[in-house]
Amino acid sequence: MVRCFIAVYPVKSQKVFELQEKIGKLIDGKEVEKENMHITLSFLGEKQESEINEIKERLDKIAKNSYKRETILTRVKFIPNERFFRVIAIDVAGLEDLSEIIEKEVGGDVKPPHLTLFRVKNVKDKKALLEFGKIEINEKIFVDKISLMKSTLTPKGPIYEVIDSFELSSDQ
Repeated sequence: MVRCFIAVYPVKSQKVFELQEKIGKLIDGKEVEKENMHITLSFLGEKQESEINEIKERLDKIAKNSYKRETILTRVKFIPNERFFRVIAIDVAGLEDLSEIIEKEVGGDVKPPHLTLFRVKNVKDKKALLEFGKIEINEKIFVDKISLMKSTLTPKGPIYEVIDSFELSSDQ
């Protein structure tokens, strides 16, 4: 069995890294390492090796029918909500159509596209932390491919590996 998800990977943004550092001072938790930063499109969970090729074929078709584009990291989001959250992420605008197609053609646990910053264990200053949800980030990220990822859980956190990447079409 292979634990899989579909993502825009990697995401490298100095603005996001700086925001993560500031938020990290207000919580205890597990931050997503810079080299693991990605935009989640669908979490597929445990898949049989035999299912991987079919998923790859579907993603290849989706990528050929989807275009490269600029997306925008919009604002900090608290999951599931501001009163009680276990995850701090950033909302992503501009990938909704791709996310819908993936949900229809591949499935999985599809949420609105987001970039996870932290898994939260404890909040030191909730009032200060919630202020980050009011800030417009407006960081543009160019998306030219989607990746099928493998996630291996370890005591130190997940290890991500790219199973395969699929170039998006340049035609709009």
